Amino acid sequence: MSFFTLSGDIILIILEELDPISLFRFCVASRVIHSIVGHSTTLRYRYELSLCGMRDGPPGGGYAARDRLLSLLGHKRGWPTLSPSAEDRLRIAPPTIMGVSGNFLFHASQSPLNNGFEWILHVYELRSFRTAPKSRLPYYQHNVPFDIRKVAIDASQGLMVLAQLYFPPQQNSAIMAVLHIRNLCVCQEHPQAAHPTLRFQTDWWGSLSPGQRISIEQVQICGSLVAVSVRLELETGEGTTELVIFNWRRGGAPVRTFTSDMLSYDLISEACLVTLSQPDEDEDDDSGDFVVTAWERRSDGLYTSERGKRPPQISVCDISQVHDHQLPETRSYEFAEAWGAVSFMQLCPNHSLKENMSPFPGTLFYNDPSFRLTAVTLEFQQHAIPSGCSRKMIILFDQSKLQSSEVVEDTVRWEDWQQHCMVLNLPDRADAIQLTGRRLAFFENVKGSPTSPLESSGRVHILDLNPHMAGFLWSLSRTNPPWRWRDTVAAVSTIFDHRGSEYVRTSTVDTLNITWIDITEDSAVLYDEREGQCLIRILTFGKEVIAST
Repeated sequence: MSFFTLSGDIILIILEELDPISLFRFCVASRVIHSIVGHSTTLRYRYELSLCGMRDGPPGGGYAARDRLLSLLGHKRGWPTLSPSAEDRLRIAPPTIMGVSGNFLFHASQSPLNNGFEWILHVYELRSFRTAPKSRLPYYQHNVPFDIRKVAIDASQGLMVLAQLYFPPQQNSAIMAVLHIRNLCVCQEHPQAAHPTLRFQTDWWGSLSPGQRISIEQVQICGSLVAVSVRLELETGEGTTELVIFNWRRGGAPVRTFTSDMLSYDLISEACLVTLSQPDEDEDDDSGDFVVTAWERRSDGLYTSERGKRPPQISVCDISQVHDHQLPETRSYEFAEAWGAVSFMQLCPNHSLKENMSPFPGTLFYNDPSFRLTAVTLEFQQHAIPSGCSRKMIILFDQSKLQSSEVVEDTVRWEDWQQHCMVLNLPDRADAIQLTGRRLAFFENVKGSPTSPLESSGRVHILDLNPHMAGFLWSLSRTNPPWRWRDTVAAVSTIFDHRGSEYVRTSTVDTLNITWIDITEDSAVLYDEREGQCLIRILTFGKEVIAST
């Protein structure tokens, strides 16, 4: 008996029992099923969720499948055509720190107070068309009596972590990294925190000598865990990075500590940590010459003028064991041997929701955590660029491919896992590389180039690494690429092939005055830092949800 001899009502009942991914695969396999799904709002919404790599949000909120579908279709079209539905602008005095964490924009700077100073922290919630409309977006201003080096926000827990470096007045005391665990709205002690502050005593004591620098590199929240990395550099450029992980709810001593000369990390779950490092090579090389390392710290990462020949590697650590003295089960994934001469490397954290984390209440849909990508950026020394590579390149792979080891230490050679990786060459002046779900964004600094006016500085590039998006643009335009889009930002979309799959790359046509970008699931935040002021443009994509009457 053929499936299609069943009555239409029974077929609909069967289709309604399928999860979005199974429904999508059925539609791909059968035009008849695709047609049936297209005439059902509920089934069409599930199909589009899978096609866009999304998951349905928590039930409730008063929004039917039709409302969610219309919002999803607007989100689906906005990003690959760079057609924002809203633009907000903010003009401020140049802050000491600024950035995006969660779905919040923040900036902070010092302000005189009596005979000392205080820090004024401004926090703005960004628009999102994946949630119910708000008559007014929340804005918070907090006066803080200590210097702020980094800010991390998790709105689902009402949590804001402010990172501080504490320099003791006594020369025989250690420099400390201090994490202040605060409520987002009122900047007071978080009610779920056992202690309002978490302190880590670094290996560095007293005041720094001339030429030495200490900085907080990253702060990241994942459920009950918060991680901070601190780096000290000597005048020669050599340095050490310490990574510390706390349970902020329980407080007390760190759950884990890691130390390396060069370290970037991503907490992908409460049980799993991913780090990027380049193993030390203190031995003589094949020629008998000693390998000399010279480091330099810049605003966007750690640089070195000379490295040993060992390539970088990804390490996946099981941190579910709470005792720091126990060695974590670790599996290392090596990169190609030819990639040893790197001058810069960075693990780009994915800003979309992590597996086993709950979306914010009222979210209509969100990037499917099981499809998250991990990205590693490498920059080679000018005289040692490997064959077939540009000076800057990025390696992307599905986060689900990273598995921790069942033994204390295990290593996977590049030859055994490269088939899971996408290696893309980037422009030499690519910067601010951001990753959200399966969407990669960066800007290319073209200031002073022959094709760019002097007053312009960059172009924004968006790579949508969802293999189904190319087909959507074909159906949308019904012409051959490149496709040109005219909206708030003029853009052009092209298709590139990687191992037989087609992906979309969208770039701004006109150069923009930008010095940095941040990307969230909903917005592109463009910064233009000038002398005396900073202009921030916030482009939000999607379609505002309206409840059916």
